Amino acid sequence: MDNFDPASLWNLCLGEAEKNLDKTEFDSWLKGSSFEDMSGTLMVIRFRNSFVAGHAKSRFGSMMEEILRDLSGRPDLALQFIGDPAKPGPSSKDFVPPGIGGAGSDSMFLRANYTFDHFVVGPNNQLAHAGALAVSRNAGSSTYNPLFIYGGVGLGKTHLIQAIAHSIRQDESGMTFRYLSTEFVVGTFINCVLQKDYTKFRKLFQGIDYLLMDDIQFLEGKVETQEAFFHRFNELHQQEKQIVLTSDRPPHELKDLPERLISRFQWGLVADIKPPEFETRLAILMLLVRDEGIEIDREVLDFIAASITKNVRQLSGVVHRLAAISRLTGSRIDMELAEKEIKSTLGTISRRLTPGAITSAVAEEFNISPSQLRGKHRKRNILIPRQVAMTLLRELTSMSLKEIGAFFSGRDHSTVLNSIERIEELRESDRDLDRKIEDIKRKLNSL
Repeated sequence: MDNFDPASLWNLCLGEAEKNLDKTEFDSWLKGSSFEDMSGTLMVIRFRNSFVAGHAKSRFGSMMEEILRDLSGRPDLALQFIGDPAKPGPSSKDFVPPGIGGAGSDSMFLRANYTFDHFVVGPNNQLAHAGALAVSRNAGSSTYNPLFIYGGVGLGKTHLIQAIAHSIRQDESGMTFRYLSTEFVVGTFINCVLQKDYTKFRKLFQGIDYLLMDDIQFLEGKVETQEAFFHRFNELHQQEKQIVLTSDRPPHELKDLPERLISRFQWGLVADIKPPEFETRLAILMLLVRDEGIEIDREVLDFIAASITKNVRQLSGVVHRLAAISRLTGSRIDMELAEKEIKSTLGTISRRLTPGAITSAVAEEFNISPSQLRGKHRKRNILIPRQVAMTLLRELTSMSLKEIGAFFSGRDHSTVLNSIERIEELRESDRDLDRKIEDIKRKLNSL
């Protein structure tokens, strides 16, 4: 947000949306919208009339908020769509369930780049990826039905479930799917209760070969919705329709869900996605850079990959913002710009804990450059500071020995371990070195 005014940020959001939507959809509902006002964390967007604003909110609101948060690095931002009064559109009685799709049909909730081709496979997500690929080719397999994918925020669960949808769309078998958020399912059920008519809820689960549901944890505590979903789940499973669910936790850790529902979630394949290792994060960055059509030096990519360790979405957000800044200002994406964006992404508390900040502090204390620290030279005036930097990365961050070695020009974990042990020994006999290390830590704590 420091780099853009809200109006420019919304234009960037529109640019991202245009990449992910069909031209007709974008031109009909989002094109021509503009920033109106900013109230706290709420960004108000004006459309040509209230009907278009309401329709755009229901169809694209969640997607646009996700893009907004990715680009800004602000997970607290929200959107409000407004417009001047207009004549009402199609009757709300003509209910069409959202997210239904098949070969050649409308799938407006899918992001264009959330495909298998754009998913980087690593040790952290191998099983989940294999399961998703398998069910996209073989609906209703008893081995993988349901497929339950779980993991933390921003690790690729939604990417995989949408990749299945894209695969079905491209297939010529005529299979159909419905892609839903659990929040939408709950909201639909509540409306049905109020209207005393459950037709809309039942329609969500009819006429499909695949049910794809994101964030099933939001069923927790929704007793009546759980009961209704239980019966729909059983019907689909008995008909050998494929069910794919995502969650932030494994089935047995979901609270306030009936045991019979949890046991059904465990019938098929339960696969987790863990935070990616350094090599996988670097591969993801390279793919993002290629898609953006920009150039970023390998040293800068290494720095980003070593700094953001838990969240793939943050990696994507940083690259998108760097690309946007470069295009808007014509500036080169260098280490200084990357460090600024990392600080913005990780927040004040984490700033001192990034590998770049630590190596910069060590380099300054020993009067050498950060690139020398991470290079191949083995002269004592560089070797000792490098070993100090490795020691501090191990002490002050959650990086593994392997990740630290990769950050320092691809050294192996045994080299890192030997370096740490060497510095521990030297600190006992070399009081000057010990003092320098303590000075560096104090400087880092004051950032």
